[in-house]
Amino acid sequence: MTLTSIFRGKHLEPPPWLYARLARTSLMRLIYRRLVSDLSESLPPGTRLLDVGAGPGYLLGYLARERPDLGLWGLDFSHDMIRRARPRQSARAPLAAPRWLVADACFLPFPAGVFGRVIATFSFHIWPCPVAGLQELRRVLTPGGRAWVYELRREASFRDLKAFAQETGLPSPFVFLGYQAVRWHHALPERAFTHILRQAAGPYAHETLEPAHHIFWRAELQGV
Repeated sequence: MTLTSIFRGKHLEPPPWLYARLARTSLMRLIYRRLVSDLSESLPPGTRLLDVGAGPGYLLGYLARERPDLGLWGLDFSHDMIRRARPRQSARAPLAAPRWLVADACFLPFPAGVFGRVIATFSFHIWPCPVAGLQELRRVLTPGGRAWVYELRREASFRDLKAFAQETGLPSPFVFLGYQAVRWHHALPERAFTHILRQAAGPYAHETLEPAHHIFWRAELQGV
């Protein structure tokens, strides 16, 4: 049972071949580059970073070219996604090529305390184990490390959508209609997201949830 099935009913996710095509669109490139800017500005030199639910690997590809000093790892539950990520990224970023593996967010195949940053972008809403998955992200963080989880924000207002349209250069009606079409199956409500975060963090860990880039959430868990 996924987070979307708990809070919104039936969930639909594009197959890997379609997801890879969507990830190549100009809109997704802009979003990825904004995320790369967020990450790049906050990462000390040589940081080891893990991308959970990396899909076809575009985000890590951009990050590798921006920050070749980083140690990058990407994993996805789908063999097909990782198959698409491996040859393209190794060809485009040979000096900082991410390491790819097929694995489950619920059971990360790493010892505790090995990554300075862990990220998950737009995959958390389909994890079958939201609390356990976030606890796994926190488990593999170094002390003081941070896990960032990006998701579409269900409470985005018309003003937020208009600002996003202006930033992307898309017509406002197109953004509004597209958002309405996906929000019930892909966007997380604040109350549900906060509840899951608090369960995962426990009494001794720090967690935050804040809007990012107009229509997205950025949740944070810190390593202890």
